Amino acid sequence: GAQGGNVLESDKEKMEFPPLHLKSLTVCRETLEMWPRAEKYTSAIEAVTQDALWGPRGAQGGLYDPPPVGSEEQATQYLLLDLEGRATVLLPYLMDQDPKAHEESGWVTSLDWTPGTQRYQIDRKTPGGKNLLGLRTLELSEVQSADA
Repeated sequence: GAQGGNVLESDKEKMEFPPLHLKSLTVCRETLEMWPRAEKYTSAIEAVTQDALWGPRGAQGGLYDPPPVGSEEQATQYLLLDLEGRATVLLPYLMDQDPKAHEESGWVTSLDWTPGTQRYQIDRKTPGGKNLLGLRTLELSEVQSADA
């Protein structure tokens, strides 16, 4: 089984495969030659960009195509976050490095974002076990937002 979330820092040094815990998360939004949250828009594209980056929280209806997240136990090691700008992120907050824990399913991080007429979802899947920093697949889905 998994090496769980209740592990003391001093015990991690003694473990062959200590669990990896998410310590922080930064969401970075960038635009070219535009200041965020401008008081007055000078063009229609600025207004659209502001909505795409700072609009309502969460992708409508959550992730468009939820990826498999392994067993029930492994599923409890994920966070689902609704972000401003019509975006939803799914990511693990605890990852087991033990080759016997979740090796068959690996790990996934997903971002679903609808910045306008198109809806995008990207899934980054990694192997399980000691190879979890590798890349297994990277998939981008694009649909008309009205069809989603």
